[in-house]
Order: sequence, then C-alpha cells, then structure tokens
Amino acid sequence: MASTYSTSLRIELIGNGDQSGTWGTTTNNNLGTLIEQAIAGTASIDVTAADVTLTNLNGVSDQARCAAILVTGTPGVSRNIIAPAVSKLFVISNTSNAAVVIKTATSTGYSIASNNTVLVYYNGTDFILVGQA
Repeated sequence: MASTYSTSLRIELIGNGDQSGTWGTTTNNNLGTLIEQAIAGTASIDVTAADVTLTNLNGVSDQARCAAILVTGTPGVSRNIIAPAVSKLFVISNTSNAAVVIKTATSTGYSIASNNTVLVYYNGTDFILVGQA
C-alpha cells in the first residue's frame, strides 16, 4: 500500500511495507516538524497588498497547519485570510491596521478587528469564535 496523507494535518501515513529502512526520516518529519507546527507553530501573514490564501501542503511545513497566525501589515481595508475547509483551531492575532476575515473559499468567515486576538474554530461550515483575549 502506498503512502497517503491525513486529511486535516496532511502528515504522511506510511503504507504497510513502504519505506523499509528509511521510515524513520518520515516519522521524524511528521512528529518533530509537522505535528509540532500544528501544536505550537506560528505563521506570520502580511495582508498589506492583498487577501492571503494560507499554504496547505502535504508532508512539508505550511501556514495552514500552524496553531497561531500573526497578521501584520497596513492594508487600510479589510482583508480575507483563506484557510482550508478542515476541522481546525487557530489563535489569530491581528496586528494590522484593519479588520481581517478568517474564512474558507466558500464560507462567510469570522471578522477580527485590528489589534485583537481571538481563538476561532472551523466547524465544518464556517469559522466561529471560541474565545477572545
């Protein structure tokens, strides 16, 4: 069975009998990089120029896997941060000078005012507020 990737965190799931003698490299990447990023990683996102779609990659570091998002920039207008439509909690700290909306490509999203920090969750339909600092 060939390796596949998990739906939410996109970590490599080694197929039975695959990677004989080298599976430790994949396991170390999954545990020491990708899962660590999902629990404690921060992605810095600059929204000055445009909306931002979070990178969402299989088996390598990306923005959408991070536990926290630090929003920076001086857009002067509200911007969207587009995340994958998978179950996920994000701590979002908006230090930009305008509101940002965390959303999926097809949802309405949740608006975060400038200089606010929130905990949001994608519930399968849209992002909802869990808590605010």
